[in-house]
Amino acid sequence: MQLNPLMLATAILPMLLTGCGRGAETAERVAQDMVANMNEMAAILASVTDEPTAQAAVPKIDAVRAKMRDCAKRAQAAPKIDAATEAKLDQTLKTGMADALISINEAQQRLLSQPKLWEILAPALQNMDKDL
Repeated sequence: MQLNPLMLATAILPMLLTGCGRGAETAERVAQDMVANMNEMAAILASVTDEPTAQAAVPKIDAVRAKMRDCAKRAQAAPKIDAATEAKLDQTLKTGMADALISINEAQQRLLSQPKLWEILAPALQNMDKDL
């Protein structure tokens, strides 16, 4: 299983832009939280260098995925946002997610070249796009 950063970004943007909050402040908070979660995931994957760090990363990945699912629930439960807020959040997400997605992709490529490490991490990362 290979992570697809573009697929993750594609899944995140519509969810956040169609229903994040009780007004702009909550929509912005959910967007900021999702960006923070993706940055945290990137840092976790970047920290994996050997089997012990891969094993230590699994519960951290699980915790970030739980936060992603929470963001998705918060976004889905909220009323639709207006066009101005949508445009602002779109820009926030594009700029905020770009570095995280690049880092995730780079870490993924590095880890895929180390099958023992990827074997440890793959189950924790499986179907991550469904968390969004």
